[in-house]
Amino acid sequence: MTTATSQAASSTRAISVREYLDTLVGIIRSPSAFYKSVQLEQETRKALTFLLISSVFHATVSMSYFYENSLLMGGIYLLNDIFMPVLAAVFSFLLAGMLQSSSTAFLRILSIYAYASGAIMVISWIPSLGMILEPIRAVLVIIGLKKACDIGWIKAIFIVACSGLLLLVFFWSIAPVLSTMKTMFFT
Repeated sequence: MTTATSQAASSTRAISVREYLDTLVGIIRSPSAFYKSVQLEQETRKALTFLLISSVFHATVSMSYFYENSLLMGGIYLLNDIFMPVLAAVFSFLLAGMLQSSSTAFLRILSIYAYASGAIMVISWIPSLGMILEPIRAVLVIIGLKKACDIGWIKAIFIVACSGLLLLVFFWSIAPVLSTMKTMFFT
């Protein structure tokens, strides 16, 4: 099998359990070295699959542990687990575009958020760890922006902090709309 054929085969097949665990251990053991290798990735399939597996695990465990197997709450957790890293990546991409003289690829930033969020989701379902692990996720993203996107430390910290603020403002802005919709449809 040639190298091109093996690369094509590896990009079309699903991520194995071994690859998932190796990725998880790589992120936790040495995020700097891991994100340096992300810089060489050409596509986001592995990162998004990693995020999806972690999201399904997080939603399933949270649903069964906290909400007595409520399928609705499991679905809400799953949507949240997938949507939030994507939205944060969009905000970070826009901020990086404003701060950087050279362009940073959106798919690379999305991969950084997918890996950081997926790694944190595995243990964030444990009560009281969610608040402790959010700063760790931010640190993982900062390291990823530095190593995979060659963004300076100060700019990376600024991008992550401003992305967090934009997320808060975004959800504060749509909260009145959602509460109005809730009263319209569920009363």
